[in-house]
Amino acid sequence: MKGSLHTNDLLRGLKARDPEVFAGVYRHYFPILFAAARKYIDDKSLAEEMIQDVFLNIWEKDLAPDHPAALKSYLFRALINRVMNHFQREKRLRHHHEALQHLSEESYLCTFIEEQELRENIHKAIEALPDRCKKIFKMSRFDGMKNQQIADSLQLSVKTIENQMTIALRQLRATLLENDSQTLPPDAKLKILLFLLGV
Repeated sequence: MKGSLHTNDLLRGLKARDPEVFAGVYRHYFPILFAAARKYIDDKSLAEEMIQDVFLNIWEKDLAPDHPAALKSYLFRALINRVMNHFQREKRLRHHHEALQHLSEESYLCTFIEEQELRENIHKAIEALPDRCKKIFKMSRFDGMKNQQIADSLQLSVKTIENQMTIALRQLRATLLENDSQTLPPDAKLKILLFLLGV
């Protein structure tokens, strides 16, 4: 086989898909192709796969140089193309990964900022309530107290507590939902509504 590497018989053997010719060419060129691939590819298995792909491509698609003397440069060029494609693909994948990671971090940051702004708006709206109304609302929503418990604690009637809660909810709804209805996203509206309802 060694003596026929640069003959037209070799090209005819490759084009005819002669297994013996293919095996001989593969064994002969594998060491130098592998050494070349390893200059760029750290992974030994990947370097071997790239060389195998070059020969499989020749076998499957009947690709071969027109002159036997060009076989070596043909194989090297095919290998280098695979190495370049590999790096381009890796670069694209890395770019997409970084873009997705950036998008994820950006989304998280936006959500965090929106949550903070929502809390601040709710806090401001509650602080703007009349004193008694504000105190009763906080006892209900923040301390988790029932109307009867609040009434007992403040020595007021349950009816008074209910009236004060109605006033608080009406004012908070007007401040948080109605005035900003054009700017609040649906999720924020739902969160405010659930908070007002004590859910």
